[in-house]
Amino acid sequence: MLTYSLLKVIHLGALILWIGPALGAWLVLRKARIAFPAHSSEYRLVERVFLGTLIVEHLAFFTLITTGILMASLLNWWQAPWLQQKLWLVSAIVVLEVIDIWLGNFLLVRLHRRRNAAQPTPLTRAETFYHGPFTRVATFTLPPVTLAIFWLAVSKQAL
Repeated sequence: MLTYSLLKVIHLGALILWIGPALGAWLVLRKARIAFPAHSSEYRLVERVFLGTLIVEHLAFFTLITTGILMASLLNWWQAPWLQQKLWLVSAIVVLEVIDIWLGNFLLVRLHRRRNAAQPTPLTRAETFYHGPFTRVATFTLPPVTLAIFWLAVSKQAL
């Protein structure tokens, strides 16, 4: 049971790192996009911190998934109805996170490097999509899905 407890602590820590810092960094970036020109040193600093926070978020998400799989395997919960429901919900989040990883860790990083190289770059379609429709979908999808996952994980009762 010590192994399970350790995995659970790591799992909960990863959950906190997945949700908290990235949301805070995105809110600051959103305000910076209004307050500073895109090529200003202030905006570039906020953008760099945001991109670094995305790395932490995505490593935390990977840890969250890994420890979840290990806990389910350790206690052989794979056939439990509550876990089956939880896995469907997690699948929806995985889709969003894969898009987030691609946009945030690859496309936006490339754009950020161009900006730091003093190459004027207008907002790209990827950046507009990331900070617009994608973020709106994630903002309205993640809270209820995450709360349902919390319920399933804590209660161990199917919905």
